[in-house]
Parts: sequence; C-alpha cells; structure tokens
Amino acid sequence: MEFVVILVLVFIVWTNEELFGKSLIKEVPKKSAEDKFADAIKDYLKDGIQVKIKEK
Repeated sequence: MEFVVILVLVFIVWTNEELFGKSLIKEVPKKSAEDKFADAIKDYLKDGIQVKIKEK
C-alpha cells in the first residue's frame, strides 16, 4: 500500500506542470554576458574608485 502512495506522489510531481500548469522546481534564468558585465561594473563602482593624491 505504501508503494502505491509513493508511486502516486512521484507521478503527481513528475506531471505537475501538465496537470496544474505550474512547476514545483523553479528554474533560475541564466544571465547573459551583458548582465554579468553590468553586475561586475556595478560592484566595482559601489566600492568606489580609490585615488591617491601625491602631495608636493
């Protein structure tokens, strides 16, 4: 009996997207190269640009 219950649960999870129109596992969208570059520049500028001034 437990085997049947487990089999039904696996079937529901496996076919969840077709049955209910949504997925239980959320897919993370991959970032494009431009998005990765923009994030890197944003992090660099957030830290600030260090300028060393030489005194005479």
